[in-house]
Amino acid sequence: MIKRLFSRNLRAKGMALVMAMALWFYATSRHTGDIKEDIQLTINAPPGLTILDTSSDIVTVSLSGPQNIIDNITDMIKDNEIKARLDIPEVNNVEDDNYKKIFRLTGKNFNFPREIRLTSIVPNEIEITLGRLETKFVKVQIQKKGTPAPGYEINSEFFFPREVLVTGPVNILKEADTISTSVVNIDAITSEQNRTFPWVVDIENAITIKKNDKYISVPVKCEEKINVWFHVNEQMGTKTFDNVKVNIFHPVNYHFKVTLKEEFISLSLKGSRLSLDKLNAKDIMAYIDVSSLSPPGPYNQPVICNIPKGLELEGNPPESHVDIVETVVKKE
Repeated sequence: MIKRLFSRNLRAKGMALVMAMALWFYATSRHTGDIKEDIQLTINAPPGLTILDTSSDIVTVSLSGPQNIIDNITDMIKDNEIKARLDIPEVNNVEDDNYKKIFRLTGKNFNFPREIRLTSIVPNEIEITLGRLETKFVKVQIQKKGTPAPGYEINSEFFFPREVLVTGPVNILKEADTISTSVVNIDAITSEQNRTFPWVVDIENAITIKKNDKYISVPVKCEEKINVWFHVNEQMGTKTFDNVKVNIFHPVNYHFKVTLKEEFISLSLKGSRLSLDKLNAKDIMAYIDVSSLSPPGPYNQPVICNIPKGLELEGNPPESHVDIVETVVKKE
């Protein structure tokens, strides 16, 4: 009996369910909403021309439509599902280097869902400045950032090719002499990074020139890659060491008294800054060997200095005044 109760009028119950769902979808779609969004405008130039300037590349659109679709518009724009695009048709009368034209935007410039209604576009007109393209060989300029590790310096650099073929606006290339590479980071490099194989860097996709006391950067195209070699050496320098003690060398059982007028001297050494910075006056052995001198008598003797390998004295060797007298031995 219960089974007959549920199976009775089954077809009619199914039709009622379908109608209820249809009414729900209809009611949902009839509920409308409004939204205002900013969209990046992509502008494409025709062959042989490039875009030098635009009055705006952001447009603000006001939209209305079913609430369930309106709720997703923001995410669709972020996910690049909705786009604003302006394809400039071919222009045959571009004779000047700067050709300006105004283009009107309509719903055809957007790919909104069919259910969405576009109520306004701000701005609805875009002024675009076009320029004719040409190709020209331009000198390459290496762009670096950072500094080598302390105590190191770039001794020389070499790169190839020295010139590259660049495609860009006629009026810009007329004034352009160089184009920069992408930035090469030389921060903290040492001589251990000298290598036989090059750094391979790209050319920047823009040229910067000075015009009317202002620097302007204009997009260009260049497919070349630049091979760059840096030769890194230790920095060389000079350092003065004060109060270097002068020692006296003589044979054992030397029966003469030796006195120095200058027991401490100053030395100037030159060589690697890294080695110089690690060195102090106590590390330097300075001495006078009196073994070959015939006492008694005063002498002006050069001071012999033992200094680390790779360093050398700056200027003439220092001298010290030596007095040698016979030691008086008391009789018992």
